[in-house]
Amino acid sequence: MLNPLSEKAGPIATDTNRKGDFFELHVIREAWRRGAEVYSNAGCTGAVDLILQQGEQQLKCDVKSMRYQNKCWKSTGASVADGVHVIHVNPLTEEIRWTRGKEPKGWESFWD
Repeated sequence: MLNPLSEKAGPIATDTNRKGDFFELHVIREAWRRGAEVYSNAGCTGAVDLILQQGEQQLKCDVKSMRYQNKCWKSTGASVADGVHVIHVNPLTEEIRWTRGKEPKGWESFWD
C-alpha cells in the first residue's frame, strides 16, 4: 500500500508477521555471509525462528525486532524457551546482536 503523503516513497509494511519475516531474512542472509548454515522455520509459528550451525554446533534462535523506549533500545515480543538464543535486530540500523550477557559460548563475536 503506497502512502502518497509519506515523506518516504514506497510500500509501507504494517503487518507484524511481514516485519518479522523481513528481519528473519535479514538475519539469515547475514549468518550466511559469516559462514553459518541456517535452517529456517517456514511459518510464523513455532518455538524457534531458525537454527544456526557452524561445524557441529547448532543454536536454536528466535529473532526479535527492537523498539526504542525510555531512551534505549529494548527487545519486543514474548520471552523464549530455555535453550533458545535471542537474536535482536535494530529496525533503524538493521544491526544484529545477541542478548547482552547471554551470548552463546563460541558465538560471542559472530555478529561483529
